[in-house]
Amino acid sequence: MAATAGAARRAAFGALAATWDAAKPREAIEAGVARGLDLLGDVRGLRAIDLGAGPGRLEPFLLPRLGGGHAVAVDFAPEMVVRGAMEVRDPRVTWLCRDVLETGLPDACADLVLCFNAWAHFPDGPGVLREARRWLKPGGRILLWHDLGRERLAEVHRRAGHAVSSDLLPPVEALAFAARNAGFAVERAEEDDRSWTLLACCVG
Repeated sequence: MAATAGAARRAAFGALAATWDAAKPREAIEAGVARGLDLLGDVRGLRAIDLGAGPGRLEPFLLPRLGGGHAVAVDFAPEMVVRGAMEVRDPRVTWLCRDVLETGLPDACADLVLCFNAWAHFPDGPGVLREARRWLKPGGRILLWHDLGRERLAEVHRRAGHAVSSDLLPPVEALAFAARNAGFAVERAEEDDRSWTLLACCVG
């Protein structure tokens, strides 16, 4: 039953790939992206993993900051990955069509794990945090952020239809607790009606 539900969910997101960018154009998300990336400071030369990358919304803003660094963009919907690879033709990005809990990525392969406007779509947040802890090098950081608060995002998802109607953000303090249990030192955990942000550092 779980496998069937997962396939249906993947198909639903795949069907949204062609219209994903139209729902919220690049200029409408630029300030939200910058707000998060500015928290990281200088990231030149680093290796990043972008979770729930969709058709590559984050990459046009991230790549100029990475300079000679590299990004792995992960999404579980093939249509999203294909569209992203077409839209972002940059050798510094590797596109990976996998579930976030089954990426096959090795231990200590990244300096950053990023997730913009996608965390609400992951049903097992603590599990993803544990995987992120495994991918990160000592001192690596994870940044999870949305450019809407929990209640406003829930309303958006309810209006969007069945595929995402149950996708909710947890209270950020609850996720901070899970992050600490996964081996992170939390640097920032804050939310209001316009934003939701967790920034944490890999300990040891």
